[in-house]
Amino acid sequence: MHQVFAGAPARAAVACVGVLEMKRLWTALGLFAVLAVLAWITIGDQRFKLAAVAVLAMFAVRTWTWSRKQERDERERRDE
Repeated sequence: MHQVFAGAPARAAVACVGVLEMKRLWTALGLFAVLAVLAWITIGDQRFKLAAVAVLAMFAVRTWTWSRKQERDERERRDE
């Protein structure tokens, strides 16, 4: 059985998790950007270059939307 404590330590723990998640998000988005730059520089054929960057952009958008969903779910849990 899990207990939820609404005191200051519980809020501080949630805030720390939020900061950690934001750091992970920005790290992931930065790595996608680095991979896109490397793909753009190293791939010679324009079609493959655009395809690689499009796939990386798709993953970056998916990562960002997942992060927003997690934040929304966390807010809803706290509001209950």
